[in-house]
Amino acid sequence: MKVEDCLPYMSKMFLGRIVDSILKEGVPKGDENRLREQILQNKNELESKERVDSALDLRQMNRASRILFEEILTILLEQPDMKSADSDLYDLIINYEKDIIKRAGKDDAFSYSDENAIDIYKTVLQVALENDDINESEFVLLERLRQKLKISRIEKRFVETRLKKFPKNNNNTHSLDEFNEVLRHLQSRGILFYCNKMEDGNVVVLPEEIALNIKPILGFEMTTDAQRKLHDKLSNSQLRNALINQELPVTGSKEEKSERLIHAGTKPSEVLSSLQASDITKLCKTLPGVKVSGTKEEKINRILEFYSSLTTKVPEESTDERSVFYQYFEELAARDNKRLLGLKIIQKDRDMEAAFEKATTYMFEKKFEREPIHLDGVDHADGAIVMKNGELLLWDNKGKESLYKFPKSHINQFKRYIRESTKRVNVFLVIVPDLDKEACTQSARELKYSTEADTDVAVITATNLKYVAENWKKFGKKNFFDMKVFNYTGVLERQTLDQQMKLILK
Repeated sequence: MKVEDCLPYMSKMFLGRIVDSILKEGVPKGDENRLREQILQNKNELESKERVDSALDLRQMNRASRILFEEILTILLEQPDMKSADSDLYDLIINYEKDIIKRAGKDDAFSYSDENAIDIYKTVLQVALENDDINESEFVLLERLRQKLKISRIEKRFVETRLKKFPKNNNNTHSLDEFNEVLRHLQSRGILFYCNKMEDGNVVVLPEEIALNIKPILGFEMTTDAQRKLHDKLSNSQLRNALINQELPVTGSKEEKSERLIHAGTKPSEVLSSLQASDITKLCKTLPGVKVSGTKEEKINRILEFYSSLTTKVPEESTDERSVFYQYFEELAARDNKRLLGLKIIQKDRDMEAAFEKATTYMFEKKFEREPIHLDGVDHADGAIVMKNGELLLWDNKGKESLYKFPKSHINQFKRYIRESTKRVNVFLVIVPDLDKEACTQSARELKYSTEADTDVAVITATNLKYVAENWKKFGKKNFFDMKVFNYTGVLERQTLDQQMKLILK
């Protein structure tokens, strides 16, 4: 979920925590709507690398809390949409801690490790933990030592467990009170959003924009599921070379090799670095949208970016195949071929436009509960709905990899659709990925006045349209979506949509 998608599901207290993390003391606050406005107005600051780095500077925290911070964020990065019910998240934390303790207790826990490196790290850690905690300077020293000795984070946890120090003294797991305290702390630092107004209960969300800057801090390259997808692309011999490079056993099936690399905490970048430059180039050629030019390191980074983007979503239960397209509505609008082809949502680039149109039709039919009408001929808008007064709402999808700027050719195209309609077009809706507000506002006004039909021309992002589809029933008692919500000339932003829905759907 993105930042703006979380805000409607947060009450005043939790919105206030986010505002406090980005605004100086003394700045006046208001009601929920004002708090949401302040967050969106300061979104660049909220998601900036500098602010996230500062918010996650854990050096001055006690060790047990520091461990819990890392666990919560890492586990959320592994979840579909990077969100989890708060009770489920606590269970995942406890299960993770118990699993580490169990694995560290096995005789073969360090069978793949460098004994000398482990022994050095253990000795230094033991000295640092004599007072049962690690101060700021010791924390920095241990991290540098771990990286210098090439000890993985999993190996580090195993060492701590053997010393009876993971996750706390005597290997005690974290309590629910400790979990809630760290959760509040991460909210107050503007890292996690607490969505307490969702239908399924309280949900903890790590917004996509913030997650981008958290991954490098945690050394998180991609989900375990994405790692398996990457390994599937490699040959048995390539995985064998990666194992040799990591000084791990090379026996077993391809699947066993893959799981051994993951189990040992081998990073995907380390697996790719073990390949020949020619193998990296061949791999790039098989991945949609991934360039094959540049150095080996540049190609590896593109491959990592590709697989990192393959986050999965929990599919809705439906026999209608269009529901899958709707689920990836924003990606279709942005023509995100890397993700869509990688996840096999579409089979070829040319399927993108049709899938975007089908997803939109599904949205109007199933989410707005309005039946689109058939348009005769081949030169027409992508869809139409009859409004309450008998006039039409027309919509047209304009998928694009970059900002939509409403070019002159589209003004002429849409003017033709409006003028040639057998019924008056009340509003024309242009659905785009992201947009140039100034250019779109100007073109929308130009089109409105040139149609000679006083048709409203509204430009809306796929994200905002989906927001309306998912949330309109919360704005009134009517069990009917009135298309007049879209009666607006210019760019339909979130705040405007909220005002329209409150006014028209009450």
